[in-house]
Amino acid sequence: MVKVTGSTGKAINVHMLGVGEVMRRMRLAKKEIESGADLGVVKACAFIEEEVKESIIGNRAERKSVDTGEFANSIEFTKTGKAKGVVAPKKKSYPNSNQTTLDIALLMEKGTSKIAPRRHFGNTEKRNKAKVKQIIQKEIEGGLI
Repeated sequence: MVKVTGSTGKAINVHMLGVGEVMRRMRLAKKEIESGADLGVVKACAFIEEEVKESIIGNRAERKSVDTGEFANSIEFTKTGKAKGVVAPKKKSYPNSNQTTLDIALLMEKGTSKIAPRRHFGNTEKRNKAKVKQIIQKEIEGGLI
């Protein structure tokens, strides 16, 4: 609340009441925004994890990349910090091979002389960029209501 307490010459004396309450509410809103963003990123990454798996198994525009299912089953979301995460294959070696799931992911994404690029990660990102923003925004707004 703003209250004019007097004036002298060309100056007006103003006294603001409730500044502490406004600051308290702003700090609370900041925490709610951060919490919503954190939850939104977790939900968005879980969504992207499933979308990449669907791409790998052939349920999206990219060509199917399933032989044993190991690659698709290796995709996971890992929380890397507050409102941060990554969707990637967990590093695992293939039996009877010197390759890991990370090697296979890179080969599928970039292609080889014998395999055209399948871009499971890149295309999933492009296809779902707006959806990811929507998921995160919804959680942030939900925390403020």
